[in-house]
Amino acid sequence: MVFNDANFMLHNEPAKRLYQAIEEAPIFDFHCHLNPKEIYEDKVYEDIVDLWLGGDHYKWRLMRANGVPESHITGDAPKLEKFKAWIETVSKAYGNPLYHWSHLEMQKIFGISSPLVPEKAESLYYQLNQYLKEKRISPRSLIKAAKVHFIGTTDHPLDDLVWHKKIKEDSTFNTVVAPTFRPDEAFVEHPKFATFIQELEAKQDCKILSFKELILALEQRIAYFAQLGCRASDISFTEIVYEPVMEDELNTILLKAREGETLSNKEIYQWQTGLFRSLCRLYKEADFITQVHFGALRNTNTELYQRLGADIGVDSTGDQVSLARRLNLLLDDLVVNKSLPKMIWYNLNPVYNTVLANTLANFQDNEYGIHNQLQFGAAWWFNDTKKGMLDQLEVYANQSLLANFVGMLTDSRSFLSFPRHDYFRRILATYVGQWIVDEEIPADYEALGRFMKDIAYDNAVSFFVKN
Repeated sequence: MVFNDANFMLHNEPAKRLYQAIEEAPIFDFHCHLNPKEIYEDKVYEDIVDLWLGGDHYKWRLMRANGVPESHITGDAPKLEKFKAWIETVSKAYGNPLYHWSHLEMQKIFGISSPLVPEKAESLYYQLNQYLKEKRISPRSLIKAAKVHFIGTTDHPLDDLVWHKKIKEDSTFNTVVAPTFRPDEAFVEHPKFATFIQELEAKQDCKILSFKELILALEQRIAYFAQLGCRASDISFTEIVYEPVMEDELNTILLKAREGETLSNKEIYQWQTGLFRSLCRLYKEADFITQVHFGALRNTNTELYQRLGADIGVDSTGDQVSLARRLNLLLDDLVVNKSLPKMIWYNLNPVYNTVLANTLANFQDNEYGIHNQLQFGAAWWFNDTKKGMLDQLEVYANQSLLANFVGMLTDSRSFLSFPRHDYFRRILATYVGQWIVDEEIPADYEALGRFMKDIAYDNAVSFFVKN
């Protein structure tokens, strides 16, 4: 076996056979941060730095760890120098998933399988830029080459979705690009909450002086998203909470937050509970899948955040108390109020993997005529590693039915990130192949091939189909 060859990450003979069942499977990328405007305009890239390093906080974080000055990361250093700094960093990133991702991207997209080393950085820079120009590499060409059938973007609830409209009307482009409703700013702890309420009022031509009026305005926005093909929502919580609340209390919290008054932790928890419950009811009515990402402490480096803004690589894995109790209470509340939609839960702290998976199992239902209405989502962010994926797969298998898992996503802002699906598929093949080696399951390659295809693609398609 040679590094980055056809058998990369396939560590046993059954894995090689299992991988063949999914190697050419299309991609259903139901959660990412790609820009729909860039997809529609289909800009031809001329510099590899713009395509490979732009907006990639994973790489920025690693470069800072390697002592690269900010001028060569997010600053105004020449692009060649930025590229050299990245290659010097990734060349010694053994054990980091970026080492694998980067080499897979070079191999699968550009046909370059040799190791990334500083000595070849400058020549590689010019080689890649020449390739970009000659092959007219653009968002659409990358999407087509990767056989991406569906892309779920992440979108502000007040977005006009004009670029989604244009893509939908473009008969020359076959990939579905669907918006995802992401109302983070509707939660009172968000620094833009008061501004968001004002903008929502202007957008919907209404006054929002009560919780009921807020929900009505959000319902109208959800209906608008639905018209443009939205199939999912998303939300990011630092922690999962549950605090019973009455509507009059929510009205008081709304008015206090609008005026910029300091809220207690109890009030913040009450708002999160009340608003999320109401949103889930609306999502269920609209047949939106509810995606919940939780456990991230964001923008912890104040100096860099103030200078560069959010999503720059200064976030951490969080922790919390009483997750099991709070999550059970929250989900039970949704069931009692008949507001439990299809859901995918992504946990950032692997300590809670088992807690999350077995709690979700308490509330599974066949209401939608599908398997695993509540999904334990793919290894997310800091867990998007070989170890993190294996831990997630093992917990899913131990606590539920891995055969029903909706699989991988990119969660990326880069059009070069689609090989992450291939990375996951190789890890999955080795994981299942080892069961065969250990004689824990029969070597039924027909049944296991179906199992692999379901996780790689088909389960996601079935899960995201509107009822």
